[in-house]
Amino acid sequence: MIKKLFLIPFFAIVLIFSGCSNSNRIDTSSLVQTITAEDKSGKTVYNFYLLENSEDVQSISVEAESLEKAVVSAKENYIPMLTLSKLELFLIDSELGEKTLETDIKYISRESMISPLTYTAFSDSKTLQLFSKDKDALKKVKEHILLLKNNAKGLSVTSLSIFNNFKGENNGYLSICYISSEKELKADIVKIVTQK
Repeated sequence: MIKKLFLIPFFAIVLIFSGCSNSNRIDTSSLVQTITAEDKSGKTVYNFYLLENSEDVQSISVEAESLEKAVVSAKENYIPMLTLSKLELFLIDSELGEKTLETDIKYISRESMISPLTYTAFSDSKTLQLFSKDKDALKKVKEHILLLKNNAKGLSVTSLSIFNNFKGENNGYLSICYISSEKELKADIVKIVTQK
């Protein structure tokens, strides 16, 4: 009987210090891993793809004029604890053009919560749709960007390098990746005029 009485407080202490299994898990439902910006019927829509442990792709879509406004709207309306510290990739629909790229890159450069080493590229709409279906899309796109970077000099692949090169120090041009998936996923180089 004394052994049983001794075990009750012991189990209570173990339960208190170990907690339940869900409290030990890091909540990934608010961590954004990829952001895509696409043109839908003349309006810019930002898609936030979340870092999830499930098999399904988890995302939210926000219509906004810029990434900055999209982040504010997403926090207010969908995910109050939205975090961009794990952002790895920012893809922009090539239909949105350089203006969206420049505005959003300036925002990323000002925000300390976003890594300046976030991969950034233009893309076709077919590739952007791949992210809503394929959980491995991020990995595949990053591989293509890195392969292209290793084979091309002067290519800007991170938000920091793009921001720095918008000053036009490379003969008035900025070279960035363009990801397309016509028949298969592939990466190319696009030159943007930075001095006008």
